[in-house]
Amino acid sequence: MTKSSSYRADIQGLRAIAVILVLLFHFETGLRGGYLGVDMFFVISGFVIATSTLREVDLTNHFSLVGFIHRRIRRLLPGMAVMTIATSVLSMLLLSPFGPQKETAKMLMSAASYSSNFILMPQSYFSLDPKANPLSHLWSLAVEEQFYFVWPIAIIMFVVLRKRVHAQLFKGIVWASAVGVFMASCWLFLICSKYGSRINDYWWFRPLSEWNITPEHFAFYSPFTRAWEFVVGVLVALLLRIKIASHMLKAGSVFTLSGAMLVWLGVAWASRFPEIQHEGNYSTNTSATLAVVMGTGLLIFGGLNDKLVRRLISVRPLTLIGDYSYSIYLWHWPIWVLLITTFKRTNNMVAFAFLLSLVVGWLQYRLIEEPIRSRRKLLKIKTHQFVGVFGLFALLSFALMSYTTPKIGMHLAARLPGELSMHIIEKPCDGPEFKLETAQSCAYKSTNKKGWAVLVGDSTAKSLSDGFVRASNSQEMNSYVFSFPGCSFQLFDSPFTATDQCVDWRADVFTALQQIQPKVILIANLNSLYVKEPRLGWSPEDTQLIWGSELGRTLSELSRLNTQVVIVQPPPRFNYDLRYDLSLLWPNSIKESRVAVVSRREKINEIEENAIVGFDFVGPIVNFTDEFCNADICDPKVSNKFMFEDNDHLSVDGSLFVSAVIERAISEALVR
Repeated sequence: MTKSSSYRADIQGLRAIAVILVLLFHFETGLRGGYLGVDMFFVISGFVIATSTLREVDLTNHFSLVGFIHRRIRRLLPGMAVMTIATSVLSMLLLSPFGPQKETAKMLMSAASYSSNFILMPQSYFSLDPKANPLSHLWSLAVEEQFYFVWPIAIIMFVVLRKRVHAQLFKGIVWASAVGVFMASCWLFLICSKYGSRINDYWWFRPLSEWNITPEHFAFYSPFTRAWEFVVGVLVALLLRIKIASHMLKAGSVFTLSGAMLVWLGVAWASRFPEIQHEGNYSTNTSATLAVVMGTGLLIFGGLNDKLVRRLISVRPLTLIGDYSYSIYLWHWPIWVLLITTFKRTNNMVAFAFLLSLVVGWLQYRLIEEPIRSRRKLLKIKTHQFVGVFGLFALLSFALMSYTTPKIGMHLAARLPGELSMHIIEKPCDGPEFKLETAQSCAYKSTNKKGWAVLVGDSTAKSLSDGFVRASNSQEMNSYVFSFPGCSFQLFDSPFTATDQCVDWRADVFTALQQIQPKVILIANLNSLYVKEPRLGWSPEDTQLIWGSELGRTLSELSRLNTQVVIVQPPPRFNYDLRYDLSLLWPNSIKESRVAVVSRREKINEIEENAIVGFDFVGPIVNFTDEFCNADICDPKVSNKFMFEDNDHLSVDGSLFVSAVIERAISEALVR
């Protein structure tokens, strides 16, 4: 296939650098700023689309919306269809029905409609488990396609306008519009990233908040907060069309070297801090994003006339990878998820995944993408036929996975995927509800009213809720469960997970406890989660000791209540996680030595035991190790039932399994 006269090898080299950065980030090589390769893609896409569209308008004084849509669909849809269908089939064979299979099925229809970014918006990109979703990378392609939807509408409006106003006025309107969109979108990106706690209270954002979307996540996934990156590419394309550009390009090396330096600094800065904390909440590294976007724009602009940098990034290996970059990007993430789920993560596995992504990307480009764009017979296929076939296959794949995933779950674990982790507090409330701002719980009432028992904590409390309700009701007590996943129950000013939402929830729960006046309070936090990484300015040892100190402060505050307190430590932490490690290929759990399992939380558990000394209203700490371990071996499976929904949270069966231990702890607390 011959290259057009407008072909720029340096642009393909930039595509290659962008996709390599993304691969290095996703393959967990340590280059944590590699995710900014996506931002480079957005700038490149804006430039390439603007250049080709403006050239068409110059030559024909017309813009064909149908032709534009047809070219985009022929370019993007066939590769997407092959990848998603192949991934859905492989997922049913190699991935777990309790995690990735469910996510794959959910993402299939969003992939077909290019709305994956909206589906993922309630989740932080940086906290997604790499094994969880083999199609999560499609969010960026959805954002790009949404740009392709808006761009032709804007071009049609400008083509009509150009025929009705003076040329100089028209140019002014075009530049003002482009700069205006850039400023507005960039401003929205920055304020949502940096001032999320304030944006959360704005009237226009409240509907998004009801869908559990934070301003920080909106800034990352939304096309409105990403438009400025595409517009940077558009502005470069416009700048290259004016006469002054020829004079500026005499200093092309200055622009390209400055651009390369900005990209390098941005990636290096983001590799150190992928996320930055603003007002208690974490968001993407905005300064690194700005540097990479502006740097890419300078590289594209200066690359037109800079021989040195242009030659460096136009070498044949890079331009080839650039030619195949779309297919490489499509395939790299499913390949990685399938490999690390089936085999262990090793350096050899990273190298193999990298090589396999390049090979599969090349094969798809040669066998599917290029023939569809170049062969005459295939050129006759109409746009609606492409869309219809892809939509039909996506619908069939979704129907197939929706039918087979529950059956695979029943076959492997005798539980439907939704049943394993659907705890009692996630089900509709049958009784009265307690509501105090963010502190909310269903009232689980007993036939005999002997007072209230309250379970409070993070996701550990949620996973224990079934067993706790059964245990408290068996003691003829009413019960409440207050749970906030990712937010440990401590004083509101605790440094651990001190986001605004967590701070408010803690304060509201303390107020709720004063109103309820429970006889027994059970505190269940996933302690090891919060001390896994040392806090800023603290050593790992100091972080663990301060956790114990914060527990002591919390108990001191609770001493004002006339109540008994029980600390419930999280269940054993296994390497095995049925959300990812259970599949038709690997149908059984993996037993581990007791020594290895206990060692994962031994130090922090000891610190908690020392922290309760001197508090006479606090009973012995509840620990579940003996429930799942004998003298030598620990097993997440008991009596052919999976007791865990992941590697350290109890399933519904597991929660009910330990209810006798919880009941004994409540009973002992009542007689102290």
